[in-house]
Amino acid sequence: MPLGEVEVPKNHTRHLLFLLLLTAALQPGWAQVVVSGSVSDTSGQPLELVNIAAVNFARPPGTTTDGHGRYRLSLLHRDTLHLRFSFTGYKSYDTLLVGLPPRCDVTLHVRLRSTLQALGEVVISDDKSRDAPFTHIERTHLEHVAGPSDGVEALLKTLPDVSSSNELSSQYSVRGGSFDENLVYINGVEVVRPMLIHSGQQEGMSIINPDLVDHILFSPGGFDASYGDKMASVLDLTYAHPTDFHARLSASFLGASASVRGRSPSQRVAYSIGARQHTNRYLFRSMDTRGAYTTSYTDLQAILGVRLTERLDVGLLGIVSRNAYGLVPEERVTTFGSFNETLRLNIYFDGAETDRYRTALGAVRFDYRPADNVRLRWVTSAQQNVESELYDVQGQYWLYELNVGAADTSEGTLDRGIGTYLEHARNRLRTTVVASELSGTHDVRLGQWRWGLQLRVEEVNDQVREWKWVDSADYTLPTPYEPWGDSSLLPQAPLLQLFSNGANTVRTVRAVAYGQRSFDFTNRRDDHFSFQAGLRGQLYRVTGEGNLGADSATAALASPRNVVPLLSPRLSFNFRPHGARDLLFRLSSGVYHQPPFYREYRRDDGSLNLALKAQHSYQIMGTADWNFHVGNDPFRLTADVYYKYVTNLIPYRIDNLRLRYDAHNDAVAYATGVSLRINGEFVPGLESWASLSLLKTQEDIAGDGKGWLDRPTDQRISFKIFVQDYIPSIPFWRMSLSFIYASGLPTTPPDNRTSTLRLRPYLRVDWSNSVELSRIERLRHSRLMSFFDEVFLSIEVFNLFDYVNEVSYMWVSDYSGLQYGVPNRLTARQLSLKVTATF
Repeated sequence: MPLGEVEVPKNHTRHLLFLLLLTAALQPGWAQVVVSGSVSDTSGQPLELVNIAAVNFARPPGTTTDGHGRYRLSLLHRDTLHLRFSFTGYKSYDTLLVGLPPRCDVTLHVRLRSTLQALGEVVISDDKSRDAPFTHIERTHLEHVAGPSDGVEALLKTLPDVSSSNELSSQYSVRGGSFDENLVYINGVEVVRPMLIHSGQQEGMSIINPDLVDHILFSPGGFDASYGDKMASVLDLTYAHPTDFHARLSASFLGASASVRGRSPSQRVAYSIGARQHTNRYLFRSMDTRGAYTTSYTDLQAILGVRLTERLDVGLLGIVSRNAYGLVPEERVTTFGSFNETLRLNIYFDGAETDRYRTALGAVRFDYRPADNVRLRWVTSAQQNVESELYDVQGQYWLYELNVGAADTSEGTLDRGIGTYLEHARNRLRTTVVASELSGTHDVRLGQWRWGLQLRVEEVNDQVREWKWVDSADYTLPTPYEPWGDSSLLPQAPLLQLFSNGANTVRTVRAVAYGQRSFDFTNRRDDHFSFQAGLRGQLYRVTGEGNLGADSATAALASPRNVVPLLSPRLSFNFRPHGARDLLFRLSSGVYHQPPFYREYRRDDGSLNLALKAQHSYQIMGTADWNFHVGNDPFRLTADVYYKYVTNLIPYRIDNLRLRYDAHNDAVAYATGVSLRINGEFVPGLESWASLSLLKTQEDIAGDGKGWLDRPTDQRISFKIFVQDYIPSIPFWRMSLSFIYASGLPTTPPDNRTSTLRLRPYLRVDWSNSVELSRIERLRHSRLMSFFDEVFLSIEVFNLFDYVNEVSYMWVSDYSGLQYGVPNRLTARQLSLKVTATF
């Protein structure tokens, strides 16, 4: 036996251990303290394998979190415990537990914040999400995007293929499609947007609450059969499913928001609640039309998740929103034209406008896992939009020519025209949509089966009475008179430039089914393939009553016996070559049907054409996706080439934001283009990107004899940048910048759709600077900061270069009958402050 070793008999060892355990049990100083809880990131996602250690012990005891972010640590009693939570890629968190009694249980939930060194790896990593035609957007970017309409849509507008030339609106066009061709899902529920809105001033606040968003997926085309029947894009949002308590408060010149989320002590119930109050009166001060604006956009959203068993979860979603817009206009002064001919329009108003848009949405979801490889989901939802648009506005205008070099006075102007217009509307619209869907996934060898069944009922009640009369330079537009000089001129009743009248009800019942199979395998050469084939089918029946017009086919379609079938096959193929796993090639194709909704059925005069057929879009898209490094920094380059051909097209015109359809399937169209996007860490730890899009889209309306014409969404080129930056020596400061340049959209004068003009190019730069006050050394330990985890102060500059953007034209005539397009302009440069606190 070596020197220094003492052999203890086995029976003595047992006695010794028994005495030690008995002593520990009798000594209060050796009593146990149990600390348990969960660890998550700042978005509420659980973190696995986080290290937890009690560092004030000679040999620090510790543990790690499980796959759900939960932990349990048993320690010998001490009055004070110093716990440290650490995880690679996240900032360590230290806390002191003081005054602990013996034999106590402590529940402690911790949220870790990502460090700058690890953020980029999450975004650029070569994971399975590359195989789908979706762009994943990190929710952390929503907190730093600059602009008057901050949120998900503001970030979407910086992506390729997404077109929007109105910073006051959340609507957008994708690859030449209309605003109505985009799908939006919140927690698996398709959202129906209001239809009466015709300007960005009225729209107000998007239904999406960015404070509650957890995952964002966006596809500009080529999406699979599990998504609905629209022709352009999919925005799929998932609201947060928190693991611990988190609250957020924010206030700015444009309004305020508050959100809170957490879990019950049993960890079986999760909740998220968010409320917002928004106003745009501060922005409207910079617009040409002066008046008394009344804007109030309010909403309340709540999500509740309950784990009934280990295999059954229940989720509830509720959204109530109210957008109110009022205007008593006073005057408008707009100077436009060129250096050789500078014109000024002065308008003096009488009347007022009052608009209301209310939305109520409720949904319940059951998630059931009968086996480890089988998942079932049942979602039932109901949404109702109630809209009203009431206005009587008279405008009396004077059109002047400004003499070059003369002072801006009456002596320096030349009278070119005078006129009056009167606008009237009593429009009320109620939309109700009820849907129930059962879907499932089944993981099998080399891939997955996915299927779904849905029943959807829609009802739209519309009461429209709207007209516009223009008396321009002593004659009406359009004029009822014969050409000047004709001796047969007689007094005639004036014609209205617009007249719409109807009381309509349209009901639609849709039955939808889809199924798809995905394969994922590697061959002997180590080339990786994935393939997805799906088929989506729909049967729908439409009935209506009201102003159906004189179309006999419309009357026949009003019968409940009418049923329309649609089939939509969709394919996707991915390939990663051996030895170049950083490269991915994807080919997607499919048929995308878009059955008419109410807005497509209604003609300009308020009558309905229920004989409309679904629009058909045949699409093919090729993608090259390359992950690469510049030095040690990861980057990703994505290139898309696409072609779309549309039949049974329903042509439309864009009146600011409102789409006015012709209510006839009398056109075909195409859209083709190329888009590029590079994203990565241009500065360590913060993702930025730049994108370039080239597009051409045209339509050919049967019988007009004009051939191919540019569509209203034909935006030939757009270039966008989203940049985040910081100064290493000032770690508590962060900058973000959104840059958008897009060529002008086509527009046409009234009653002359072949005379195409283009708006001026859209240029927008919004700049934000955020300072994290809670990281400033002098403020960190103050009493006020002790109540918060993070406090940000942001200074934002909207439209940094004060570029004059145009959204549409107002058409007036001079004494000679020559029409002028007076630009309706958007917001000018403005400064805003924003404070955000989390705790």
